[in-house]
Amino acid sequence: MHLVVLNAGTATLKAALAAVDGSGVHLLARAELERGDGALPQAVTALLEKLGRPLEDIDACAHRFVHGGSAHLAPALLDSALEAELEALSGLAPLHNPAALACARAARELLPRAKQVAVFDTAFHGGRAPESQRYALPWDLADTLGIRRFGFHGIAHESLLRSLARARGGVPEAQDAVTLQLGAGCSACAIAKGRSLETSMGFTPLEGLVMATRSGDVDPGALLALLRSGRSADEVERILTRESGLLGLAGSDDLREVLKAESRGSERARVALALFVRRIVTTVGAYLTLLDGRGALVFGGGIGEHSAEIRARVAAGLRAWNVELDAARNAAGGSGRVSRDGSRDVFVFATDEESLIAGAAADLLGAAT
Repeated sequence: MHLVVLNAGTATLKAALAAVDGSGVHLLARAELERGDGALPQAVTALLEKLGRPLEDIDACAHRFVHGGSAHLAPALLDSALEAELEALSGLAPLHNPAALACARAARELLPRAKQVAVFDTAFHGGRAPESQRYALPWDLADTLGIRRFGFHGIAHESLLRSLARARGGVPEAQDAVTLQLGAGCSACAIAKGRSLETSMGFTPLEGLVMATRSGDVDPGALLALLRSGRSADEVERILTRESGLLGLAGSDDLREVLKAESRGSERARVALALFVRRIVTTVGAYLTLLDGRGALVFGGGIGEHSAEIRARVAAGLRAWNVELDAARNAAGGSGRVSRDGSRDVFVFATDEESLIAGAAADLLGAAT
């Protein structure tokens, strides 16, 4: 069986081609494009062409959906009923679910005989304790409106977990870690014995760390102030999701540009980076407390994997937790351990969501052992 993965992220659209047989799932090719507003069907066509497999040979297409709600904790066949459910959740993940749905519809047109599968970011976090999933809102009101802390980036955090297990020669179920998925979207996850214990994103992917254009944590009173200033709910949503974060603070959503601006003396850039790092440091410290001080620190995502400077600043803020980087290892780049011998283990890995999505879809379709 040949299976295609389509992964619509905040900034990119990724695709992968996999062959599935009795020995497992084997990735054959990858392709990636920058996401262009209003051009997702054309991007899907271009990516499928880049994968180099005749369309008639594709048996299934798997899609990453950021928000699966509380009902979907396992991959599912993407039919019209499920599409309607995911469409209804689009308001909670406006940068992601609409794009994934557009990709799924384009794929259905291009691959009419292929089965469509949805794989959910929220599923990895579904087993957390009630005190991690609830807000301190009136119990019945929260239940009526479906307000809870779902958690996101689950596929990415599971990928980092599996990479850590391989690096240590163990199994995921034996690992304790704090994983950091740092890219256009940013989140942290405390993992205890291979399971999500706590995570920084909540009801939507807005909660938690500072991101490229998303605010992260904001006092609810500030949101009320924005509404009372005469701005509509849609305007506030746009501000929080598309105009805040590094962009709102420093004028650029590209961390590399913010670092350059800081080096030129920009106070806004300095504050933006200091806030970006501080939110990570305070979150990791809290999560290590939840883990009783155990666990490795794992960096992933475009920033986590490629910015030695940000890793160094985060590590400097976590000295109380025996986090110390080896300068040469950290600067060298690539995957592997970057911590100083004798300190807490710190690793860097490339996040590979596509392999996990392909494997989950293959298991659902009964094609892998």
